[in-house]
Amino acid sequence: MHTYEHSLDAACSADAVWALYADPESWTEWDGGVDRQEFDGPLATGTTGRFTPSGADPLPFTIEHAEPGRGFTDVFELPGATLRGTHTLTPLPEGGTRITHRVELSGPAADELAPVLMPDITDGVPETVAALARLAADRSLVA
Repeated sequence: MHTYEHSLDAACSADAVWALYADPESWTEWDGGVDRQEFDGPLATGTTGRFTPSGADPLPFTIEHAEPGRGFTDVFELPGATLRGTHTLTPLPEGGTRITHRVELSGPAADELAPVLMPDITDGVPETVAALARLAADRSLVA
C-alpha cells in the first residue's frame, strides 16, 4: 500500500469545512486539481459521484463513509487498484480545526501505478488544504 497524508491546523470550524466538502460547486474554488465535482445525492455514506481532474475524464467514486462535521472517505476503483481519499476534520481544543487529507493506493497494481498516480494526486494536496482552510475561514467571517 502507498500512502500520503497532510494536515493543517486551520482557524475555522469543522462545520465550515464540511459545508465546502458538501457543496460540489465550491470544489473548483479550493481544489486547483479539479475541473468538476459531482455528487448523485448528498455527501453521505453510499453516495456516488464523479470527480473530474483538470484536463482529464471524469472518475466515478463512492462515498465509503461520511459523518457531517467530522469527514468523509471516497473510494475510486481503478484497474487492479483502489484509491481511497480520507478527509478528516478534528476540532482543536484551543479552537479551529485540524484538516487532514490522506490518500491510499492499494491492490495488486498499486506498485505499478504509484509512481505515476501518487505524485499527480499528492503534489497539490498541501495547497488544496490551505485553500480549503482559507475559504472556510473567509466564509465563516461572512456568515
